[in-house]
Amino acid sequence: MRRHCDASAAGRPATRARRIKAACAAAALISSLVVVPAWSQRTANVGAELSPGVAWEPHGPHTRAVGLRPLNAAEVRLAQQRAAGFHAAFRASPSFSTPRNRAHLVTSSAAIEPPWESNLARAPILQQSVTAYWTVPRDARRKPDGVLTPVLGGAHELVYFETNRVPRADLLVDRTTAGDFTRGVTSGKHGGFFPQPRVLGQLGGGTVYADVVVLTRDGASVLAPAPIGALLEGEIERLTKIVAQTEQGSAERIKQAEDDMAPAKVAERRAKREQAWRRETPDPAVLAQRLDAAHRSDLADLERTRKDFAIPAQPDPQHRYWAPRLALDAAQKLSASLAGAARQHPACGRVEPGHRGSYGVRFVVAGSAPDCVPMVQVRSDLLDPRRGLDEVQLLAVYFSGSDCGEVIGDARPLPSAGRCHYGVPLLREMDWAAARKALGWAP
Repeated sequence: MRRHCDASAAGRPATRARRIKAACAAAALISSLVVVPAWSQRTANVGAELSPGVAWEPHGPHTRAVGLRPLNAAEVRLAQQRAAGFHAAFRASPSFSTPRNRAHLVTSSAAIEPPWESNLARAPILQQSVTAYWTVPRDARRKPDGVLTPVLGGAHELVYFETNRVPRADLLVDRTTAGDFTRGVTSGKHGGFFPQPRVLGQLGGGTVYADVVVLTRDGASVLAPAPIGALLEGEIERLTKIVAQTEQGSAERIKQAEDDMAPAKVAERRAKREQAWRRETPDPAVLAQRLDAAHRSDLADLERTRKDFAIPAQPDPQHRYWAPRLALDAAQKLSASLAGAARQHPACGRVEPGHRGSYGVRFVVAGSAPDCVPMVQVRSDLLDPRRGLDEVQLLAVYFSGSDCGEVIGDARPLPSAGRCHYGVPLLREMDWAAARKALGWAP
């Protein structure tokens, strides 16, 4: 820099030369004050390697700000021990412990969560997330202790291991199930009813579904049969709104069409057409014929609207009004016939042929009809409030919409790239006994 400054100042007027040298001196001073941390200088050295430990994120992306309260020292120590146990379990996987073209790293975060959507224990509980990363090396950073941490927004493939977080219903819905049977399930929520998903295998003592693997401490399923009474109540509420909206919409369409044919509007429309068409149709007699033809077309449109939106006297399962009306009648009739314990019987869904769209779906008592799909829900008692706040009762492994469970269950081959390409070998090869021990469970 000094040689450059001297060369720039040479041959300049004295005042200009002094200014150049002063500016260069200031730049040199600023450069000397900028200290680059040693750990950031080493980021260029990150390659295809396994992080030697877990990057601890006290408030990571899968926990709310601080939960109910910050973790105390003992809880932090326990969560970090569990994360280290998972790191050890991951190292048992040859594909994870010997990276080829990506940096393999592990992060973890934890929080005390109050009772809410993902905590059905009705009491505070410790929830923890352990995330396995397959990261393009340029998007990893090395901390002073040598542990690798991911860059936010970088090129990563991830698999999430989450404790005491109730599985989202939308991730348990099996997209291969024929028919529109899912009710009350929304993205990111845990309630609602849906068809029994396929069980694609067993892994680590847990059940493999298309987009999630779920393990429970007691080995019980996370799903329970959907009670016919509650399912019918929701269906009646939904269909009642649809029928009311259909009736109102049909009446409004007919009224609008009739209002458009009021004498004043007919005259106004004819005058506008006459003004617009006079130049291209200068002959008055021909123009009058054209205007009369347009009026007849308007009358035909009115009659067509009346026919299309009038409610037929005879029930028609293909009609836009009668299809939801018939579905509502069937749900109301069955609901009225069930009382007491009968309303808790398991439900299943079937399709009544010949009905418009999804309005042929009928929910009935399981076993009462052939070709009926069992309906289920996420168990409301998955997390027991009588157990300790920091006890792990549930582990869910998420693939985030990649349906890696189908690969685990050999329903489709291992892809050549993407989350399943990296995540499935890890899940198949990792030391599940060590992972269960980290959770405080029997191997």
